[in-house]
Amino acid sequence: MRRFAIALALGLLVAAPAAADTVDVLLKNTLTLTDTQGGVTTVLISEDGKFEQTNAKGMWAAGFWTKEAGKLCITARGEATLCMPLEADKTVGDSWEIRGPTGRLAWTAQINQGRAELRSGGDSETP
Repeated sequence: MRRFAIALALGLLVAAPAAADTVDVLLKNTLTLTDTQGGVTTVLISEDGKFEQTNAKGMWAAGFWTKEAGKLCITARGEATLCMPLEADKTVGDSWEIRGPTGRLAWTAQINQGRAELRSGGDSETP
C-alpha cells in the first residue's frame, strides 16, 4: 500500500503543470510599479527583449530588458540600466516590495492580468 501511495504521489507531481517562471507571466500581462507617493509606472515586456513603459506623468519610453541572476533589468532610451529583484514564482495578482540600495522602499511591484494599452511614441502626452 505504501508503494502505491508513493507511486501515486510521484505520478501527480509529474502530471502537475510546472510553475510558470515570472518572466513567462510578465510576457502575457502587465507589471505596475507604484512609488512611495502613489505614482504608477506601467511596464510591458516582450519576447524579443524589448520593453515599453508609461510613467506616472504619462511619459512613454521604450528600451530593452534582460533577466540576470534573479533580477529584471531594463534599459530605457539608452540610459543606465535599472535592475530589480524578480523571484521566479510570481504570478498574476502577486505584489512585492522593491527596495533601493539603502534599504528604503522604492516601489511596490504588482503583476496585473492582461496587457495594458500603452501609447507608442516618444511624446509626453498622456496615453
